[in-house]
Amino acid sequence: MRNQIYYFDWLRVFATIAVVTIHVTANYVSTIQSGQEFTWVLGNFFETISRWSVPGFVMISGALLLKDEKEIPYWDFLKRRLSKVAIPFVGWSVIFYIYGVYKWYFPNSIKEGIKLFLNNGIAGHFWFFYMIIGLYLITPLLKVFIKNAEKRHLQYFLILWLYASFFTKMSNFLWGMQFSLELFFVTDYIGYFVLGYYLNQYDISKRWRKISYIGLFVGFILTFFLTYFYTINAGGKLNQFWYEYFSPNVLLCAVGLFVFFRYNFNDRKLPLLLSGINQASLGVYIFHYWLLNNYLWKVFPYVEQFHSIIIEIPLKILITLIFSTIITLVLKRIPLVNKLVP
Repeated sequence: MRNQIYYFDWLRVFATIAVVTIHVTANYVSTIQSGQEFTWVLGNFFETISRWSVPGFVMISGALLLKDEKEIPYWDFLKRRLSKVAIPFVGWSVIFYIYGVYKWYFPNSIKEGIKLFLNNGIAGHFWFFYMIIGLYLITPLLKVFIKNAEKRHLQYFLILWLYASFFTKMSNFLWGMQFSLELFFVTDYIGYFVLGYYLNQYDISKRWRKISYIGLFVGFILTFFLTYFYTINAGGKLNQFWYEYFSPNVLLCAVGLFVFFRYNFNDRKLPLLLSGINQASLGVYIFHYWLLNNYLWKVFPYVEQFHSIIIEIPLKILITLIFSTIITLVLKRIPLVNKLVP
C-alpha cells in the first residue's frame, strides 16, 4: 500500500504545478494577436500539457477515499474529511473578502460577503472547494455502491458517465444536439472520482497500459491543434472547449498520466524539493491565484525584460510556485494558523 502512496505523491505534485501553469499562461492564450503568434502557440503548449490537473486531483481523491473498506459512521467520516477542506475554504474566503474590502473591490457589507461566498464570488478558483466538498458529502453513499459492486458494475457506471458527461457535451458543441437523459448520478466529477478508484483498484494489463500511453499522446496532440483550429476560426479569440475537463482529449491525458505514474513511480520517493510542493499542495492552490492577481503582476515586468517568451513563461510559473510554496510551508509551522493550510 505504501507503493501506491508514492505514486499519488508524484501525481499530486505534478497536478499542483499544472494548475499553477494554467493560471500563469491564461493571458497568453486569450487571443491570437498579429505578430504575437508564437507567444500564443507557446502558451497553448503549456495549457495543453496542464489541462489534466483538476481531473487528476479528483481521481487521486477517489482512489484514496473509496478504497477504504472500513465501516466509518457518516458523521465521523465527514468530520474528518471536511475539516481538512472546510476550514481552509471558509477561513480563506473570509480573509480574502476582508482583503478585498481593504482594497475597495468588495463592498464593506457582511450581507454582501455572505452572498458572494454562497455564489463563489470571492475567489474564482475556489470553485474547486465547492466541488470537492460535494463529492465528500456523497462519498459515504458511493462507498456503499463500491463495496457491493463488481468490476463490471463499475465499468457500466463509467460507460454511462462517458455518455452523460462527454458525448452529450461534445455533440452539443459540434452539432448543437444532445440527448440528455436523467443521468445525474453518473455526471461530471463523480465520474472522475470513481475512475480514480477503478484505475487504482484493478490491475491494468500491459496492452491496455500501452493503449493509455498512446491515448495520452493523442490527447495532447488533439488539445493543442483543435484549440488552435477552433480559435483561428473564432477570429483569434480563444475557443476553449478542448481545454474543458470534460472534453475527450483531456480525459485521455488524465487517464494516461494516472496509469503512467501508477506503473512507473510505485517505489520512487519524492526528492526533497518536490516533497515540499506535495506538503504544500492545498496551500499552493489557495495562494497562487491570489498572488498572481494582487502582487506578482508587479514582479513579472522584470521577468519580461529577458525578451524571450521561452524563458518568460517557465520563469513566471517557477516564481509563482516558489512564493506559494514558501508561504504555505511557513504558515504550516504556526500554531492554529496551520489549520488553514493542512
